[in-house]
Amino acid sequence: MILERTPGPRRAPLLWASGVLSAGLLAWMHIGFARPFAALTGGRAMPDLDIESTGQGLLALKSLLETRPEAAELLRAMHLGPDLLLPAVLGLFLFLLMRQAAPGATLYGRPAERLLPALTALPAAYVAVDYAENILSLMLFPPAMPASGTADLLAEAISWLTRLKFAALVISGILILRLTFGPKPENEP
Repeated sequence: MILERTPGPRRAPLLWASGVLSAGLLAWMHIGFARPFAALTGGRAMPDLDIESTGQGLLALKSLLETRPEAAELLRAMHLGPDLLLPAVLGLFLFLLMRQAAPGATLYGRPAERLLPALTALPAAYVAVDYAENILSLMLFPPAMPASGTADLLAEAISWLTRLKFAALVISGILILRLTFGPKPENEP
């Protein structure tokens, strides 16, 4: 049973601390930033959370934020506040979960422990992509004032980075579930 294999906070303090801190940061971002941002922008989602965003949609949001400095400041504060920590903490949590779930699990008929370097590349990719998305967002949205051509490139890049970020997160989650609940070798009860 999974609960029998799950170490408690005393045996895996970093795993538990990173999980609790990730949940706290996500709650802070939602309550303290995403909800007020939606209220200030007429229901618009923060660009980091909008997987359906397009370059044109991000440019329209940039124009809107130029007329609503309090919303622009809120977005900037999120990137320089909790979103400065979240990618690293959540990436660490996913990495540790994969390491915890891999021993004794199989993936496509192979022991998952042998595949661990490839599996843990996904949380690392998530971290890199999320930070890249945040940097480009700081370069696109007010108070930054990029040239028109630069703004177009930044907006397109951000829309693709957002999709890649969520793809890395979802695939990491699916792999963790697969390693945890998937078939075990025959010699295990």
